[in-house]
Amino acid sequence: VQIDFGYVGKLKDPATSELRKAWVFVMVLSHSRLLFARVAFRQDIETWLELHRQAFAFFGGVPRVWVPDNLKAAVVRAAFQAEEMGVLNRSYRELARHHGSTIDPTPAYAPKKKGKVESAVKYIKGAFFVPRDFTDVNDANRQLSRWLDDTANVRVHGTTRRRPREVFDEVERDALIGLPDVPYVPVLWHRGTVGR
Repeated sequence: VQIDFGYVGKLKDPATSELRKAWVFVMVLSHSRLLFARVAFRQDIETWLELHRQAFAFFGGVPRVWVPDNLKAAVVRAAFQAEEMGVLNRSYRELARHHGSTIDPTPAYAPKKKGKVESAVKYIKGAFFVPRDFTDVNDANRQLSRWLDDTANVRVHGTTRRRPREVFDEVERDALIGLPDVPYVPVLWHRGTVGR
């Protein structure tokens, strides 16, 4: 699975009635191209972990390998060369370990490694966000869920020439790791600083 955020402009926050910067979180399964997407106001670790939980519930299972972008919620320090070691966010590592998955972050300055999600973000921004208006972020997420079910995941995909939902149901669903009986309870780790 490939994972990324894309900026979609400002949307109304129903809690404050103010306009806030919003991003679309996109997770795309690499074989079928089945999409999961949600709009969020933050890209912090709590939001990142929660959106993963929602995506896995949507898919009904967990992919074996995750390819995220190098945002801070996933990657604390990116590797810029093959001999360097990147550092993953500890909470994110624990989420993957809980599900029996591996995280393979995108190398810095290598967007082609996550080209499927880059294309999916561009597709969602152009085909869903441009022609619509929303009352608030909740309305945007309701419309986005319907659009994914009725349009994006049932269209004939430009690269595979097949419908993502059909390929997922025929092949990819069985390749996912089952959801664990005990749900992951996030633990947030922070590096503390202390005085002398």
